[in-house]
Amino acid sequence: MSFLPQPRSTELMGDFARRLAAYALIALLFGVAGSAWIFIRLPEIWARVMPLEGATFMFAATALGAVMAVLPVIAAAGFILALWYGVESVYRPRSTETPLTDRVIVGLGLLIWFTPALAAVASAAIALASGRVHFVRPPRDYFLATDPTAFWQGVGFWLIMAGLLAFLAWRYWRGKLLGAEAAQDA
Repeated sequence: MSFLPQPRSTELMGDFARRLAAYALIALLFGVAGSAWIFIRLPEIWARVMPLEGATFMFAATALGAVMAVLPVIAAAGFILALWYGVESVYRPRSTETPLTDRVIVGLGLLIWFTPALAAVASAAIALASGRVHFVRPPRDYFLATDPTAFWQGVGFWLIMAGLLAFLAWRYWRGKLLGAEAAQDA
């Protein structure tokens, strides 16, 4: 028996992808609920772990740290896989039509895929509005009034990144939105 889910003998690929999206959504909900519970109750849990000594403390603290590290990863992976398989299910044959759900899935997919490009455009717009480009690592601020060359290079960097990220998102979506034949011509 395989660890990964397999399509059933009569199941269409869109139905299989939707089923995988449902499993991933369950993982997302489990990861979010578990993370929220453990982080909200962390002072109480730590108060029970702290008085322990020796190997018992080591195992309890390690288990607590492992759970705190793994649950958010499960939530993030569940979100990504639910969105991915949800989008794939829209563009594959299915036994039932769900137009409203399909629109919601595609809308969320477009929003998530293009969000990095929108964030880069927003950074460039904020820089233009404030006259200052801020970079976090290494911490740098370039002001239009005192260092115009570096300022415009920073704005250009954000616009180039926005273009690159939008191009990569479009490469994924064009085959789905335009159809396979139109995407090959584009």
